[in-house]
Amino acid sequence: MPKLKAHILTIVLYVVGLLAALALFLLLEQPFLLAFLAVFFVLPAVLLPLFFASFRKVSMRSYCPAAYVEKGNRIPLFVEVINPTLCPFFLTDLSFTVNNLYHPNEFEHMVSLHVLPRKNEKVQIPLETSFIGMVQVNFTEIAFTDPLHFFRYIVPLGQKTEVPVFPPETIKEDLPATPAADGIDEYTESDAKGNISSDIKEIRLYQPGDRLQRIHWKLSAKLDDLFVKEMAHTSILSLVLLPELTDENIEETVSTLRGCIKVLLQREERFEVCLYHHGIVDFNFMPVTDDASTMEALIRLYYLPLYKEKSAAKRAYFNSGVKQATVISIRGEEVEIISEY
Repeated sequence: MPKLKAHILTIVLYVVGLLAALALFLLLEQPFLLAFLAVFFVLPAVLLPLFFASFRKVSMRSYCPAAYVEKGNRIPLFVEVINPTLCPFFLTDLSFTVNNLYHPNEFEHMVSLHVLPRKNEKVQIPLETSFIGMVQVNFTEIAFTDPLHFFRYIVPLGQKTEVPVFPPETIKEDLPATPAADGIDEYTESDAKGNISSDIKEIRLYQPGDRLQRIHWKLSAKLDDLFVKEMAHTSILSLVLLPELTDENIEETVSTLRGCIKVLLQREERFEVCLYHHGIVDFNFMPVTDDASTMEALIRLYYLPLYKEKSAAKRAYFNSGVKQATVISIRGEEVEIISEY
């Protein structure tokens, strides 16, 4: 709920100044003091009604023009406060938290803006990228103060901007050659790399990291929620990259995974990235055929929980028998190719 706070001390000081000016006028009978008194009376009568009629019309938005950034670079996060009214807001405070899903931190930050009448005030919030992961900037509230500093109106916000931070792109040059694939099944109609049929395997709720092209717009509009189409694969993708999401070396794991993907794409291999959810012991297979699907797989990976066990994903994969494939197990900088199990 929005809150309105009165600055009692400021109001008292204003009234005291008004009474002092009135006493001087009665004592000295100087015309300029009368003009001064008139200004004292007129300002609250004009500015306060304007303030109360205007602050509800002010809005804000945040955005990052980059789809992702690499570790070591600044995140270009912009905040824009849109003021369509005639009221100036010389003191506008925006509160927010910056939280990396791999490194939780709920410390609150604040930035002050000067928003002029009928202007859009845009500022860049400098954010450093010391770690990889999904950076979430949560804007918690925006506070407006009237020009006389009598009142402060605080509006809760629920806006969030997410920016994935990836390790610098490298190539895993020492990745050994993988065994030949098992071929394609009887339903394959094309030799295209990573061929996907037009058949829809299932329709499920949208998850962060899903590609917009897969959204089922008609169903989403009908049910008032986002749904995506999961397409049936027509080729047997018998090569699987399986990263271990151990918390102690997650940065090295993601860096190695990205390097392996780069090499396999250059070799024009058909492969999938298998994302292991340790909490529910579930596997999500994501075919990777280009840079866009690479980013999609890495972003989806950032939402998965980390764990302590060093080989939890590999052990669960082999025990479950979820898919027979050549597995490239990745943990930190270590790469292990397992062609049979």
